[in-house]
Amino acid sequence: MVTTQSKLLSKPLFAKPLFAKPLLATTLSGAFLLLCSSIAQASFIFTGQSIDVDYVGSDFAIATDTITAGDNDPDIAYGDSTHIGSGLMLDDESIDFDDTSITFNIRGDGPTYSPGYQTTGLLGSYVLSIESLAFSIDSLVIGSAVNVTDLDLTDITWDSKHIYFDLSDFGIGQIAGDADLATVRLDVTLVPVPAALPLFLSGIAGLALLRRRRVS
Repeated sequence: MVTTQSKLLSKPLFAKPLFAKPLLATTLSGAFLLLCSSIAQASFIFTGQSIDVDYVGSDFAIATDTITAGDNDPDIAYGDSTHIGSGLMLDDESIDFDDTSITFNIRGDGPTYSPGYQTTGLLGSYVLSIESLAFSIDSLVIGSAVNVTDLDLTDITWDSKHIYFDLSDFGIGQIAGDADLATVRLDVTLVPVPAALPLFLSGIAGLALLRRRRVS
């Protein structure tokens, strides 16, 4: 004869994991907080990012410089033999990346654009490609444009990973009839690309599957 007490004793003491749900909730919340913390602590700046600078156009020998922003000051400059683009530049021309801006020094050495202004003389573009998987471009404005006329956002366009700077359709001021430099600063807002999100979601799926197996 099997008594009620013996039936109770014959069952496993813990038929289901008593702490499965709290443990899962704690694990998920911890993972979520870790992800949020890593995003919050990221610095959304150019400095340290890998950037391709392409020189594209009939007046450029198509070439690419891959730089780490902020390694040099300026990052690419005329006469610097370590960069292909420096051989395409004129005296004192340069491209420099700051944390949230890009500064171009561009010489007007072409035909007259309007009285007192010359064109660059180039039928080409700088195309900047932001290669970091962690960041993308959210917005771009012309922060300042010194000694230049008719430069606007029809000459500078962008998408999440590229900036296209057409050098052919604006004027650069002359000094005593000689070509001079224009300084153009682009202010850029970078935002994080949540590359960790797929990994985070796969982790949630794995934990859910593990919990299901334990419960069954």
